[in-house]
Formats: sequence, structure tokens, C-alpha cells
Amino acid sequence: MINFKIIFSHLSRILIILSIVMCIPMLYAFITVSKGGAEFLAGALITFLIGMVVMHITRSRRETMTIKDMFLFTTLMWVTMVVFAAIPIYLIMKEDLLSSCIETAAALSTSGNTVIGNVDLIPKAILIWRSILQYLGGIGFIAVGIIVLPSLNVGGMKLFSTESSKESTDKVIPTSRNLAFSMLLTYLALTALAFFIYFFLGMTSFDAFNHALTSLATGGMSTHQSSMNYFPVKIHWAVIIFMFLGALPFPLVFAAIRGRVKELFNDAQVKAFIVMIIGVSIATTFSLICSEHYNLTDATRIALFNTVSVLSTTGYSLEDYSGYNDFITLLFFFLIPLGACSSSTSGGLKIFRIQIAFTLFRRQINQLMHPNAIFPQKYNNQPVNDVIIRSIITFFCAYFIIAIASSLLLCLGGLGLLDAISSTLSCLSNLGIGIGPTVGPNGDFSALTDYQKIILCFDMLTGRLEVLTVLICFMPSFWKV
Repeated sequence: MINFKIIFSHLSRILIILSIVMCIPMLYAFITVSKGGAEFLAGALITFLIGMVVMHITRSRRETMTIKDMFLFTTLMWVTMVVFAAIPIYLIMKEDLLSSCIETAAALSTSGNTVIGNVDLIPKAILIWRSILQYLGGIGFIAVGIIVLPSLNVGGMKLFSTESSKESTDKVIPTSRNLAFSMLLTYLALTALAFFIYFFLGMTSFDAFNHALTSLATGGMSTHQSSMNYFPVKIHWAVIIFMFLGALPFPLVFAAIRGRVKELFNDAQVKAFIVMIIGVSIATTFSLICSEHYNLTDATRIALFNTVSVLSTTGYSLEDYSGYNDFITLLFFFLIPLGACSSSTSGGLKIFRIQIAFTLFRRQINQLMHPNAIFPQKYNNQPVNDVIIRSIITFFCAYFIIAIASSLLLCLGGLGLLDAISSTLSCLSNLGIGIGPTVGPNGDFSALTDYQKIILCFDMLTGRLEVLTVLICFMPSFWKV
């Protein structure tokens, strides 16, 4: 049976932590005498009191969660944070509660799209809150991807139960708790570095703080409606670096910081990620020069920025890649669902799954030519057993079933074909920007109906939790004793 008592006990602790974090934008609003202080105070008090009440009701001796408990808790944790994080936005903006929840869902899932409209008119306390939520969503997913999903064998993540199979890494980081703490330190250190670099290059302290949070979290929410177009060229290059770092496996980034750089660049998915960036950037650069008549410097910068932004699922916009020629539009359409590396803050299908699927294809071709031969399946010099392969195939099937169903439902609700497909893929991959007049790099979700917003909100949260974690909670067999 599902132990609701222990699940809600853990959720109450999440609420208490969330209420404490709400004090950051509250203090900013009070100190700067700007809008939002009272509303964030009210939101923090409501969240804290409900958390304390639930903790008191569910207080019991320490128990261990079962597999079912972990699936349900992981899903409910994100949903609970979305609802309670929306309280101050609802109180300040006077938006309907659904739009406020979708705004926080976009932040916590690091999708980065907005339903509020003109970002330049939003109170700064809300801008800080959105950035903080993206930051929490980024580090939260790293922890889930390293500790929870491998133990639940979701989408082939069991392959990364130690992320790096190197024995030396196990000696340095012997437990998952130490691993999570190490990742947190790495995350904080890179964030501080991003802040100082952005500030040094010309951002205000406010912009530098927010973009340091959202670039490393590969979230993409900017403090300006024009996103990266607002900032000078030199900042674009710095943002590229931190989007790239956010898309790398954080255990390997930590290993590189400790001097084991080879572990990072010998990793199969990191090498593939770099090759994809270089290949797509070169193709886009030549297309911009030949068809759009850009000079080499601008074409290289725009191509590299948008390639890293899309592949890392950050979603910052720099010009409108869907407004160029058909080659670039189609190329970036295919990039939307891919994503970057496992155990990073990025979303998407993840490179390792695509690599394993390709090696499985190659193995099957070889098997057809040599029926009696044995072709061992390996990835990063680790054996890939049938359990992992089945898990990855199940993930792909679930991902594309949801993508097809969501696209059809959005079209049924009146959204255009290109907008429907690209917005579904971008939300499932937590990219936030798609292709089309409504959801492209220059658009937002404010014009969508409530029906369409609910579908895309479901896609964002489902994609963030690797699809199967959420879907399994809807299966009738999950609730059977």
C-alpha cells in the first residue's frame, strides 16, 4: 500500500523550505520599496503554516519509502511547489490562479516560457522569484536524476546510478548524499562565477543575479522582453559558456574541477554533445552568410548562441531562428526534442538515449548479416543489459505518445499546426520556445486559452520528471494493493 503519511510528511518539509526561500524576493521588495513585499510575506506565511500543520498531522516514526511511494512523492513534490509558489504571483499580478500556476510550472520545470506578457512591466520581486524557482528546479532535477530516477529505473537512468563508472569517482564520492552535496557546491560556485562575469561585462547587479541563476539552470527566463537581444555582444559569449556548463553532467563537472578533466571529455555523451554543437553551428553559420547575408562574426555568434540555447534546453532567444530560411527553421525544429546530457539541468530526450538507440540499430544490422555472432551492447565501457534497453524503449514510446496526443489536443483547441507541434515538443523538452508565430522565440504563451495552457503545463511537468515518473501514477495498477 502507498504510505500517504510519509509522503505528506516529506511534502510538508518541502513547503517549509519553500516558504523560507520566499523571503528572498520579499526582502528585496521591502528594501527597495517596490511592489510585492506584502504579497510575498503573505505567501510565505500561508505556505509555512500549512507546512507546519501537515508536518504535525503526519508526524510518526521514521519509515522507508517504497518504490510506489517514491514515484508518487516525486510527482507530488513538483505539483505542490508549483501551486504554493504561485500564491505571491497571484496576489501581486491579479492574474487567474491557473496562469499563475503555469508561470511557476514553467519556472520550476526550467521551461522558461511565460504567460504574463511583457516581462519589462513585471514587478522585480516576481522576476527574482521566477529566477529562484528555475534555480531550484535545476538543482532539484540534478538530485532527482542522480539519486531517485536511477533507483526507480526510469528511462534507462539506471545506467547512471553512479554517473561516472570510474572507480576513482566512487572513492571520492562514496554515497549519494555526499554526491548531492558536491553537486550543490559545484552549482553554487559556477553561479557565483557567472554573476561576477556578467556584472563585469556590463550587466546591472539585478540582471547579473537573475541571469546567473537562469543560465546555469538552463531555464531561460530573462528580465527583459527582448531576452538576450537587450544585452551587448560580449555578454552573449559569456552566456554561451554557462549554458554549455549547465548542460554537462554535473558529477563529471565536479570531477573536472577536482583535476580529473579527462573524465569529462572522455564521456560519450559529452563528446557527442560537443560534436552536435559544432556541426549545427557550422551549418547554421554558412546558411546565415549565404542566405541571410550576415557577416562571419555575427553569423557565428548567432548560430552558436541559438544552437547551445536549444540543445541545452535553456531557451534564451537571440533574434528569431524561425524567421530565417527554411533550412534553419527545419534544423532547429529537429533540435527541439533532443536535449543534452544526463545528470545536468537540461531536459529533452537526452543524448545517451539517442546514442544507445543508434548502437542498438547498428547491432541489429550486424546481427542480420551475422546471425550466429554475439555483439555485446556497451555504453561508456559499461554493459547495457536488456532491462536498460527496455526502459529506454518504453521512455521513447511514452514521450512520443504524449507528444502526438498533446499536439492533437492543441490543434483541436484551435492552435495552429506548427505552433501545436513545436510548443508540445518544447514543453516536453523543457525548452520553452518553439517555432511559429505564437510560441516562437519572439512570442509567449499569454495568448493561449486556459485549455491549451493546461495541456502544455502537463507537458512541462511530465517532461521535467522524465515522462514515466508521472505517467505511472495514472496507471490503475499503480493504485492496486
